[in-house]
Parts: sequence; C-alpha cells; structure tokens
Amino acid sequence: MRSLSLIDMLSLASYLGVRPSAAAHVAMMGRSPAERAPIRHGTHTVALGSGAPQGGCALCTKDTAMNETLTGETVALLQQLIRNQCVNDGTVASGQEVRTTDVLRAYLEGSGLDIEAYAPPAAPGRTSLVARIEGRDPTAPTLCLMGHTDVVPVNPQTWTRDPFGGELVHGEVWGRGALDMLNLTASQAVALKALARRPGGWRPRGSLVYLACADEEAGGTLGAGHVCAAHWDALRADYVLTENGGTVSRTAHGDTLHVTVHVGEKGVAWRRLTVRGTPGHGSMPYGADNALVKAAQVVTRLADYRPEPFLHELWATFVDSLSLDPAVKAALVDPARVDDAIAQLPASLATSLWSATHTTFSPNQCRAGVKTNVIPDTV
Repeated sequence: MRSLSLIDMLSLASYLGVRPSAAAHVAMMGRSPAERAPIRHGTHTVALGSGAPQGGCALCTKDTAMNETLTGETVALLQQLIRNQCVNDGTVASGQEVRTTDVLRAYLEGSGLDIEAYAPPAAPGRTSLVARIEGRDPTAPTLCLMGHTDVVPVNPQTWTRDPFGGELVHGEVWGRGALDMLNLTASQAVALKALARRPGGWRPRGSLVYLACADEEAGGTLGAGHVCAAHWDALRADYVLTENGGTVSRTAHGDTLHVTVHVGEKGVAWRRLTVRGTPGHGSMPYGADNALVKAAQVVTRLADYRPEPFLHELWATFVDSLSLDPAVKAALVDPARVDDAIAQLPASLATSLWSATHTTFSPNQCRAGVKTNVIPDTV
C-alpha cells in the first residue's frame, strides 16, 4: 500500500470523526512486522504498511492484535482476488469480474452493509459491487472508496512466479494486480467492514460508499460508467478516494511535507490505423509494396513526434511542491525550456512530468501478415 493511502485514510478519518490511531489501524498501517510486509508485483515492491502517522498514539496490545487481524484479512482477500484472474483484454466477454464481486459480497455480508451488484444486460459477468453505510446527516456529502477488480493481460513467460498464484513469499504477495490495484480494492473492503462492525451500529456523518468496479482497464464503460449511468441512486457519491489520487513528497531538507491532489485525468482517444500494400512472395521483396514496411515508417514518425507543451495554470503550483533545484523548477514552468528540463530528470519523474504537460502518442499494437513467406498487404 502506498504512503498516499495513509494520507487518504487519515483524511477519511477526519471526515468520519475517527481518531488518527484508529484510522491507522483500519488502514492496516500500524508498526507491527506483519503490517510492514510489502506487496510485490513483478519486480516492483510496495509496502503493505507505512507506519503510524507522526504524533500518533502508540499502539496498545489490543490495538496491535486488531491490526494484525485486519492485515491478515487484507492479505487473504488480496490473494483470492489475484487468483480470480479477472483479465480484461478489452473484449466484452473478458474480465468476468463477477468472480471477484461474489468473493467481496461473501466477505462483506453479515456486517450490516447495504450491498448490491450490477452488470450491464449486454455484458453478463462484468459485474460491479456497491456497498453503503448510510450517514447520520442526509445533507452531508457522500464519500466513495473505489477500487477496480479487473487486471490487464500478462505474459507468464516473463514472470519468475505464477502471476495468478497470489503467493505469499517472505512477507510479499506476488501476482498480477497486486499493485494495480487489487491491494487497495481489498484493503478498502476490509476497512469498510471493520467500520461497519464497530460496536453500537457506527454511522458516519455523511454516507460512506464502497465501489468495486469492473472494466477499469478498458475505459470503465461496463463498470463505473454503467453504475453511474444506470444505478446512480445506489452510488450517489460526492467525493472519491481511489488509486493515483496525488503524490506525497518532502523538500530536499525534509522539513516540509507536500501533498498534491490530482484535479484532472488525461483523456483517451484510441485510433486504429490501417496501412495497405500489395501482397507478394517473401522470397522476392525487392521493390515490393510491403504494408508492414510502410507501417513501420508511420509508427517511427509517431514515436519521434514532439508536440508543443501545454502548461496549465495549476502546473506552477505542482512544480513548486517538487524537491528540485530552483533553477530546474524555473525551467519546468517555462514553455520554451520545459522539454529540455524534463529530459535531464530521472526517468521515473520525467515520464510523469512529460505526460502531464503534453499530448502523448503511444503505438501499442500491430497486426500484419497471414504467413511467414507472404508479403503483407494490410497492417
């Protein structure tokens, strides 16, 4: 679980009126060894627990025991979600997220939650789940904890472990979706259930909603899009906490904490390009009208294209929060220098900053040819 999730849960705690240490417990963020066990996806590792917030109360034995129980539930639920193999390849018949919504419903039932599941009539099995704790004040805003249940396809040959095994190895959970984003989908469900089962029939001021949605990896039309369009009364959320909602960083001297909140998302505009040529025998390529060769030139031009930067009015505020040299910051907010400045940054940061300031083009799939010795006429 990323450190941002701790900030999210502490913000949620303030909204719900829960003391910080309890919020840390619910978020599986205590300091016991079990909670510090990381989740690993491929070769990338993220800590399941990030430690208690500064100034938070020390965990007592009872709290630690509760925390370890919740951590164990989160790990077990995450493992099962990985094993469900809800692989979304972009086709309507893929995903079959009903496998995971059935698991989540079984886990949440008996906690006093209102639980419903929805699937588009034309896409059976592409199910999303909504669970609610109604608030005390109908005029207060509703907060939604949203996680998706589908994952992208995987090439098992490039993995050192079964990508759908959900193995727990040396305190690390391995599997497709362990980071994107079944870890949060599982931990949010555990947090919601823990809150719903608090003594005295606990209710927040505003309603708290949990959405486990299908089809996020292919645009969300069959998941969150369907729920919002056809079942908005079951959701009715004013605010959402989900993945990649912001960044947490400190200044170079570590004395100032910066928490940014994402206020927008990049749009998507998929395009399918068809390149045509003339078929022929692969043994005689000289002078051939090879559609694949022409397509390669088009793809190279797309990859080399550098559009003009677009610096939104909020860009300067974001740049100011980065732990960078003032001269670099000045270059990042100058349209004439921003491209060169990004090129000098570490790759992980440069990739993010370029995508936030430019229209991007990414050729991702190519299909050509009918046989190895036939010059393709269509790509």
